Amino acid sequence: MGQMKVNVPLDQLKDRVCPCGCLVFSQAVTLKEIPSLYSQSGVPETAITPVGFVCATCGELIPLRPEPPEMPKVVLAKG
Repeated sequence: MGQMKVNVPLDQLKDRVCPCGCLVFSQAVTLKEIPSLYSQSGVPETAITPVGFVCATCGELIPLRPEPPEMPKVVLAKG
């Protein structure tokens, strides 16, 4: 059975905003060195790993997934 596809209108989605207020980001990746022992070609290679986005204004790293909202803490009163 195939995956169900859902068309989501992008203009109706909430924008991710940097704490500085900027809406523009560049993709951030890390580069991993693959030793020749592990590479398919037998020579050292480089793997690219996405880690998030960097704010175009302040340079802050924004993770790929939004942080879940914090749950309110419940304090029980004695009495």
